[in-house]
Amino acid sequence: MCAPLYAQLVRRTSMFFPAKYPEGDWKSVAEDVQFTSSDGIRLHGWLFQNVEPPLRRLEPAESRLHILLIWFHGNAGNITERAPMATELARRGISVLLFDWRGYGKSDGSPSESGLFCDALAAYDFARTRTKGDIVLYGESLGGPYAAYVATQRKTRCVIIENSFPSLSAIGNALYRPVPLGWFAPFALTTARWLNRAGVPVLVMHGKRDQVIPFAVGMQLYEQLRVPKELLVCENAAHCEIATAEPQRYYDTIVKFIMHPR
Repeated sequence: MCAPLYAQLVRRTSMFFPAKYPEGDWKSVAEDVQFTSSDGIRLHGWLFQNVEPPLRRLEPAESRLHILLIWFHGNAGNITERAPMATELARRGISVLLFDWRGYGKSDGSPSESGLFCDALAAYDFARTRTKGDIVLYGESLGGPYAAYVATQRKTRCVIIENSFPSLSAIGNALYRPVPLGWFAPFALTTARWLNRAGVPVLVMHGKRDQVIPFAVGMQLYEQLRVPKELLVCENAAHCEIATAEPQRYYDTIVKFIMHPR
């Protein structure tokens, strides 16, 4: 098979691993919400309202802030796996909207690279109907470029990127040696370029033991940023596992960055 066709096959078959809900009672986890993408796909999510009073003592300026974080999850699983982190952030004063991409969890449709752009913008527009405060975007793994894209289209306080990549080209070149598949997708999912265009502060987080997106690729993203930026490196964390490897540092860093983006 010639390299261009192989590259397209990889993009179609290796990007999305949706999962429906595991067995369990999820009714009381958070507020159950639904909204519709611009192409008519019904999406499902959970809204975690911040706890009053929050777990941590707020400074006077912080107490006037109303922050809603939108979580753009990665290419596997669904929102049930992110609920513990959302719950803890809400306890620390940050409201969180978790939602599932089309084809994931309880959302309708089937995932596609282009369809997720519609979903990401729909999630922001829904979040805006639920708050008059600032909105923060959190992009996890494949969710990173979609969070970055939304930041170029909508007003955003700051962006958090966990274990993601600067572009599809970069991750293709890193994972599919000796054939540099990234050559065949030079303008796809350009996380770094979109973040630079958005111009808002960015927190990049990456685990050194990431077996999915190599640590070196995450550092390429950080190094390509020309905006105010911060970096959290976790020595012992695998892919998107910083919250479990170093929970105190993870939550403290996120909340401090959101409250005081530089």
